[in-house]
Amino acid sequence: MTSVGKDNNMSVLVCVTGQKSCERLIVAGARIAREEGLPLNVLHVVRTGGSVLGFVNEPQALEYLLNVSVENGASMYVRRSDDVVSSIEYAAKNEGAKVIVAGRAASYQGWDLLDELKLRLPEVRFEIMAA
Repeated sequence: MTSVGKDNNMSVLVCVTGQKSCERLIVAGARIAREEGLPLNVLHVVRTGGSVLGFVNEPQALEYLLNVSVENGASMYVRRSDDVVSSIEYAAKNEGAKVIVAGRAASYQGWDLLDELKLRLPEVRFEIMAA
């Protein structure tokens, strides 16, 4: 098994979409990062071929989330990929994620990308917030 993180440094990774409502995820991640004395990273994955700012309100939402990230001491970055699960997995391993904070749709009925991530990253604690 591959060791997690560079030099076993640990962090909190927050996964966001291009919606302002993801502010709550960043705030929750910042609380966990403070409690555990860990750095905070925020990630948004955009599908390849799609516009990074593809939705009408997405540019404003991402700028808003960037400001929220900065206010909470986080680094925020955007990754382009058609394989969202693998991109988050890579970021989690690269950043040494001890905790991943993510949101889940209220309409969750079963298997989704977070379930797949849990299988791929059994050493990571997941804090999943319902919409």
